[in-house]
Amino acid sequence: MSLLPSSVQPFVGTPLDDLRPLAYTLWKTDFLSQATSRDLAEFYSTKDYVPQGNRIDALNISKMYLELDQVEHSELYVVDPTLSETDREARLAEIKAHTTAIQREVISREATKKLANQRSAAHTFLVSAISTNLRRLYQATTCPFELSGVLFL
Repeated sequence: MSLLPSSVQPFVGTPLDDLRPLAYTLWKTDFLSQATSRDLAEFYSTKDYVPQGNRIDALNISKMYLELDQVEHSELYVVDPTLSETDREARLAEIKAHTTAIQREVISREATKKLANQRSAAHTFLVSAISTNLRRLYQATTCPFELSGVLFL
């Protein structure tokens, strides 16, 4: 049984088993090349790395939630045409506050979820590239940056 989620393709090559200089150098080069092609390399070299595209992806998802909210709760978006200018502006401000609250909540939730999945994928990929003995030795280390700090000389 594999420890890797089906969505994470494992490292292809000989797993790191010892720190002999030549074997380690070849492994690291191969590992980083594969990590780069999977958009995972920054998780190993940058503490608390957050891909720039995550917020944009979360914003796009929040727009879908807003569209759904407008359909399911259309009454919240109604502006009475008979309102005075002051009341109309106040009503528009209420609608803006409502949509902003939805977007903030969705962006926060979706960006957090995506980042957790990406970090998990980076960790899983690194674990797939090391021997069973090294896995046992570092099983308590779940952060890809910390684990790479131990393995990358």
